[in-house]
Amino acid sequence: MFAIGCLTLSLFLLAGAVAAFPDGILSPAEKLRIEGESKVENRVKVYEAASVRIQRAIQAAISKDEFGTVPENMELWTTLLEHSLKDIETNLKSKKKPRPLIKYEIQVRKAIAATQKSKIRAPVGQQDVFDSCVARAAAVHKRLVELLFRH
Repeated sequence: MFAIGCLTLSLFLLAGAVAAFPDGILSPAEKLRIEGESKVENRVKVYEAASVRIQRAIQAAISKDEFGTVPENMELWTTLLEHSLKDIETNLKSKKKPRPLIKYEIQVRKAIAATQKSKIRAPVGQQDVFDSCVARAAAVHKRLVELLFRH
């Protein structure tokens, strides 16, 4: 019975369905756009917009020295990156490099650099949070680059 359930789930995921994101990562509008979009290239645009939104919140808090929300937002951001990567890896069929994926990779790279640069302003107690976030984001970024430059 368990094997049948796993097989059904696998077929469902292979059919292009998007795995549900944990609550709080996507805004209601972003969630509607993701759920209603069948093309992975268009979902990547939503992922990029969500990543930009979360990064802006992180950078705004850092610039105001309000570090209370930073760890939570960094966790949201890295979870978004990891879930979006799963969707992209599962559903990107084209040999071509879709422009939205290229833009997303660039945005992620710049966000990682901004996060690394902001680490110096973070309290000592959050240094490990920054390191962990950057490491997780860098792993996703590395995989995005591999997807873009595979032969």
